[in-house]
Formats: sequence, C-alpha cells, structure tokens
Amino acid sequence: MIVIYTEDNDITTNLVMDWLSVLYGGEIKRIDTDYFKKPKQEDFFLDISKSINVKSIWYRRPNRRAIPIRTIQASLFSEKIDNQDLLSRLMNSANKEVDNINLYDLTSKYESENILGNALKYEVNKFEVLRIANSVGIDIPKSIFTNSKARLIDFYNECSGDIISKLHDMLLCDIKDIHSTYATYTEKIELSFINDLPEHFFIGHFQEKLEKVYEIRSFYLDGEIFSMAMFSQKNERTSVDFRRYDRNSMNRRVPYKLPSVLEDRIRLLMQKLDLNCGSLDIVKTKNNYVFLEVNPVGQFGFVTGACNYNLHKKIAEYLIK
Repeated sequence: MIVIYTEDNDITTNLVMDWLSVLYGGEIKRIDTDYFKKPKQEDFFLDISKSINVKSIWYRRPNRRAIPIRTIQASLFSEKIDNQDLLSRLMNSANKEVDNINLYDLTSKYESENILGNALKYEVNKFEVLRIANSVGIDIPKSIFTNSKARLIDFYNECSGDIISKLHDMLLCDIKDIHSTYATYTEKIELSFINDLPEHFFIGHFQEKLEKVYEIRSFYLDGEIFSMAMFSQKNERTSVDFRRYDRNSMNRRVPYKLPSVLEDRIRLLMQKLDLNCGSLDIVKTKNNYVFLEVNPVGQFGFVTGACNYNLHKKIAEYLIK
C-alpha cells in the first residue's frame, strides 16, 4: 500500500496518482488532511499498540490542523461549571489532547522504509533556514528584524537605499464580496515610507534588494536537483516579486543547471533540514548565487511544465521503488 497525506484540491497529487494508476498495481490510500479541520460525528478509533507497515508514505500536504475546541458540551460534565477560568483551562487541555492524537495519527499510524516528505515539517522557520544555509557556505541576503525606525534607516543607508520587506508566509485571501483576492508580496521600501513610520512599529523583516540577473526555482528530490531560470527582472511588475504574474507578458522560463559546488551545498542543507524534497528559490546576481528560501511542500508544477522534467512521474517512481 502507498499512503498519501494531501489536501482535497491539490492538483499535484492528482497528477502523481494518475502515474501511479499506470505504474503501480497495488492499493493507494489517499488521506485528505483538510477534512480533519471539519467537526465530525462519526466514531473515531486508533489502536496505538502497533503501526501499519506500508510500501511507502508521501507527506505531500500533511497540514493536519484541527479546529480548536471552543466549547465543551454541558452534557459531558457531571455538574455545571460556572468558573470561566476553569472552563478555559479545560478547553486548553482538550485542545492539547486533540493535537497529540492528530500528531500520533499523522506520524505513527503508518510506517515505511520509503518516505517522501516530512510529517513534522509542512513548514520550516525560514529565518533558521537562512542561518543554516549560510553555515554550509551558501550566500544569503543581508537581513534584519527590527521595530525601530532609527535602526531601519541605518539599514537602508547600509544597503545604499535598496531594501525590501519580507513576510515569513505569503497571505492569500479570496474576498468573495468584491470577487477579488488579497495577497501579500515582497515590496521595495522607499525612504518616504520609512519617514512616515512612528519611532517604533510592529516588528518586521527587512532584506537588501538584490540586483538580479534572473531568478532560479529548483526542485529537490532525494538528492537530485531540477532547476529553472526565470527572466523576471525586465518586467516592472515581476522585478521585485515574480509571483506578481503578468498574464499579458509572462516571464521566459528555461531549464537551468546550477554549479556543482552549489548543488553539493544544497544537498548538505537539505540533509541538515531533514528534507528529501522541496522547492528552493535562488537569485543570480552579477557575481553570486544568493539563496532565499526553501518550501518543503515543493510547488513544482510550473517547473516541470516549462522544462519537461516529468517530475510527477519521477515522484510516482520514487513511491513504488
């Protein structure tokens, strides 16, 4: 049996399963983890005495986050409890119990010698990743965290007036009332913006703005690295953040080969992060390759589509080996 932890609307999973239906004759169990966010009334049962051994496990999207328990049915108490502090503590305890059950179900219900992805690393701390990347010899951008206007001005001057704001996560929100989408992108910070800030503001992450020749998206799969160059710098809309897609003038994308020294350092980085797959973002400047981040979920559809890497098939082959 092959077990896949994913989400209901994940197209990548569907494409890999199409290949599995051709290459693999055994059972495939797909677990859509987003369903665990919805309260259910069905019986729940887990036998913790043993795990089920399977051929392979793919933690594609193991983002099992249960809805927090906000109320406890009065019928579950032997007597009425009016103390709000006690009720709050009981709900906190119940939520911890649910988290532990979900964690066990995710990491221990099935076991295999062949695992793709990491159940406990659906997300990584990007700041810690930058530190580790630097420790293995990979160049990273100058970065600071501050809530101080004075410190931000110092950093602005240190970077010759070229800095950007960075968020740990990109926020996407569909606003149905006006049929639009709100998204947070990387933005260039101008001095006029800084001057309008109060002396202290909510803490932010700021980086030097790199003068890129082009951007590189690399998909890492068990030691192999598949890279694509994106020429986003000549389009004003995508020059700072390529995710601001210009549908009328799409960036040119071509297969790319990173220097072997950099690929070896990427392998070392992924080993230290305990990741055997993921997508990496890199900027090529005039003189260097500068690492930005790694995403363990590893969006690679547009990489394989532009470069004919056939990555969906390669993942299917990994799962059946």
